[in-house]
Amino acid sequence: MAASAHPAIPWPGFSPERAFVLPLRAELMAAPFGEVCQFDGIRLHRKHEFHATVLSREMARAAAAACGEPHLRELYASLSWVPSRTGRYALLHQVKPADQGGRACWSLIEHLQFPAMLAFRAELARVLGRLFDDPVPHVTHYVHGDPDGIGVPDTRALAATLVREVAP
Repeated sequence: MAASAHPAIPWPGFSPERAFVLPLRAELMAAPFGEVCQFDGIRLHRKHEFHATVLSREMARAAAAACGEPHLRELYASLSWVPSRTGRYALLHQVKPADQGGRACWSLIEHLQFPAMLAFRAELARVLGRLFDDPVPHVTHYVHGDPDGIGVPDTRALAATLVREVAP
């Protein structure tokens, strides 16, 4: 699959109570695996909502407390928010806590080229510290076990959940 770019993403709004996410247009998120795919014996189902998470809830709270929404909006406006798809996929696995022990969760993500996200978080890291370092620009295409998928706020989280890269 050839890499493709999305149109620029306008300011999506911000709330320190939730993750700061950028919606991606579903019609531009075709994937080469169909509606249901299977890897390592696990059936994953296609998501119908797509987004790139710029800041986790924890990061959004820290950024709001330190900078305030007007500064974050200004920083956002200074960048060109146009992600490009790479066609590079990764299978992730994590056991999440559940009422009856653990719940096995799987996600299939696609890495994105997203210079604005890297610049946005680099500026926050410069001002606020390491919490904002090492982003992993990506979009989740398929899930199993949790409809929200697996959180991947940084390279450490990716390393902890990565099963393997997946070829289209």
